[in-house]
Amino acid sequence: MNDLGFGLGMTAAGMGTVFAMLLLLMLIVLVMGRLDRQPSAADEAARDGLDEDDLDALSGIEPPTAPTVHVLAEGLTEDQLAAITVAVLRHAEVRRQQAAPAMRAHQPGSHIFASRWVANGRGFQTQPWRRS
Repeated sequence: MNDLGFGLGMTAAGMGTVFAMLLLLMLIVLVMGRLDRQPSAADEAARDGLDEDDLDALSGIEPPTAPTVHVLAEGLTEDQLAAITVAVLRHAEVRRQQAAPAMRAHQPGSHIFASRWVANGRGFQTQPWRRS
């Protein structure tokens, strides 16, 4: 029974240490996140010497929008472009499934004995172990 009590005490001490270190690590990450955060608009205005009226004037300015993609295809509708895109993607998928020579990175069979590690592992799989 002494061994059981000692084991439980050591388990509690070990797990307590682990969770205490995790808590300490969490606190360090939180402090680093607060120190490394981006300054807000009010903080930047105070640093630049702007007052409330200047902030109100700046808040009316809209931020730039994300760029959009425009396909230059004269004479094609959006539905036709979508159909062409689907056909091209489907064609690439079919060729990949057929393992077409144009899609292969290496010749078939060239990686059978890729390295000594692979050959040794395959040898252990196919031959039973014998004591020498």
